[in-house]
Amino acid sequence: MTTTITNQYSFGKFGELMFTHQRPQAAAERHQGLLDGFKSWRKRRAAQAELESLSDRELSDIGLKRANIREAVKGL
Repeated sequence: MTTTITNQYSFGKFGELMFTHQRPQAAAERHQGLLDGFKSWRKRRAAQAELESLSDRELSDIGLKRANIREAVKGL
């Protein structure tokens, strides 16, 4: 005698979201604020990484100190 167990959500909530048939555009329209926030965060992180890669002298040339980098990119 064999028993077969089926679980339609084998990946949990991730699988439920991943395998739900929705148009990506429709999902993006519903979460536009979330997407805008994520894009803004990525833009700030890229600017911060670029500034952190500069030397102390290069930072002083543009009027920044290493300790002020996070504050400088906050407004982006």
